[in-house]
Amino acid sequence: MEVLDATLHQWVAEELVELSRTGDFEVRALKAEASHRHFYRILPAGNPTGSLVLMSSPPDRENNQAFEHLAEVFAAHGVCVPSILARQRESGWYLLSDLGTLHLEQAYQQDSAASLELALDALLKIQTIPEGAVPPYTVQRFHDELAICREWLVEAWLGETFPAQDLDDAFAGLANRTEDQPQVCVHRDFHCRNLLPGDGVMGVVDFQDALFGPTSYDLSSLLHDCYYRFTPAEVARWRQRYLERSRLPLDPQTFAADVDLMAAQRLLKAAGIFARLQLRDQKTSHLRYIPSTLAHVATLCGRYKDLAALPPHLLRWAEAAARKLEDAG
Repeated sequence: MEVLDATLHQWVAEELVELSRTGDFEVRALKAEASHRHFYRILPAGNPTGSLVLMSSPPDRENNQAFEHLAEVFAAHGVCVPSILARQRESGWYLLSDLGTLHLEQAYQQDSAASLELALDALLKIQTIPEGAVPPYTVQRFHDELAICREWLVEAWLGETFPAQDLDDAFAGLANRTEDQPQVCVHRDFHCRNLLPGDGVMGVVDFQDALFGPTSYDLSSLLHDCYYRFTPAEVARWRQRYLERSRLPLDPQTFAADVDLMAAQRLLKAAGIFARLQLRDQKTSHLRYIPSTLAHVATLCGRYKDLAALPPHLLRWAEAAARKLEDAG
């Protein structure tokens, strides 16, 4: 059982009483994520009205204002997100409704088709959120995100000189392609650890970084996940299913390339973030995903002649990352 800081424990107890629940409770830490936030499941004594989730989100390091705003926006558009039951803004403490213990990562082992249909339901609802409700996802931001891979993964973590002469054009091409797609609201972390299948609905968390950007972004996050790998046939099936359900005028062949290359951009950023978590924040929880993530990007980019320079470097980095992890024990 997890033990909370005494002040935080007292706040939770008082808020539970305010919510007409017992002030006695147990705490279970939830899986670590790639941010400065910490999550706990709060289990009131006797479980009189069910569990809650405690989010501790440092206000000097996380955009809690965006979290509160987007919780309202997403809910207003039919997306199943946690309700904020209590808050203490100065400390960044939130008591939230609990969307359940089953993540999509686990549900894939049971009935992946039903779960993916629910995920598409949520994705399509998110895409109805209008421009102006969230900030724009600029092309410059995509360039900046790819720089995370260059600076933190290649140069800082692997200790290599980034081969700019070989890869600058390829990285720029991945970023620039994003502005040619129809633009919609994108969750930006729409993957199996942020989606919780419920009774006929998909719960969605970690939505506070949503932006207005490329149509393919969330689908690429779902189908090209850092933590779960679909077969090419499965990717093609669910990409087609999205096209059948979407109201956007999307060319299937162009969209297939958009999903591949959007996934490549996002996964390169993720690999850089995983390295940064260890170097800057002393979190090693995501390092083990770096080799497989880089190898998958190499496979995606290998389908496109204008990105031919990328796969050899990606595979070399993946091997170097695997050796580094093995040497670290």
